[in-house]
This record gives sequence, structure tokens and C-alpha cells, in this order.
Amino acid sequence: MDQHALISFEKGMDTFLKRLKTSLQKHQHVSVCHHSMPQCLESFKVTDEADNEHVLRLVVIGCAQSTALARLSWLDKMGKDHVCCYLNTKFEAVKRKRNGLWVKDKHEPEEMCLKIWTCLHSPI
Repeated sequence: MDQHALISFEKGMDTFLKRLKTSLQKHQHVSVCHHSMPQCLESFKVTDEADNEHVLRLVVIGCAQSTALARLSWLDKMGKDHVCCYLNTKFEAVKRKRNGLWVKDKHEPEEMCLKIWTCLHSPI
């Protein structure tokens, strides 16, 4: 992955992260704050009303020389990574097909992020 691909993510990151933070903050008693972590383009610490903390991480990964992807995932308190989705440089959720091509997913990244966050808080 070249420097140009990384710059592509940085261009649209502010708008995407603002939407994502707004989605998370719609839940009662949730606080979202910036949290610096190595190797992350961006990360946030999200705390709920029971003081459960999870870190939401956006990490740029190289797929091929001409294709850049990012991984949006939650890091739980045990250090396990729970992938929400993969993102293209337009911050659209993408998934990999059997033939190896990456195609746009029908779900929005914010929706996928909230789904995983809800699962992390489920007592089951």
C-alpha cells in the first residue's frame, strides 16, 4: 500500500467519524472520547452507563498495491478484536466475495458498528 492510499483515508475520515460518534452517542449514558493507540488511524474509548469500556479502532490495512482497505473493530477488555466491517476509501462497508473481489455491502458501517457493540453488551 502506498502513501497515496493512506491519504485517501485521511481525506474523508473526519466526516465518517463524526457520523459514527453521533450514532454511538444516540444511546443513553454513552460517552465517546478520543483514545490514541499505536497503529490506528483513529480510535475512541466508548463507555456505557455501567462503566464498561470498549475501544473502537479504525486501522488502515493494505490489500494490494492499488487497493486500500480499513478495518473498523471493537477491542474488548480482554484484548479480543471484534471486526465490525471493512471499509473502502469512500468509507463504505465492503465485503469479500468468493472470487476475491471486494464489493459494497448492503449495510452501513455505523449500523454494523452498533450491532457488534450491542452484542458485546449482551449477557448471553
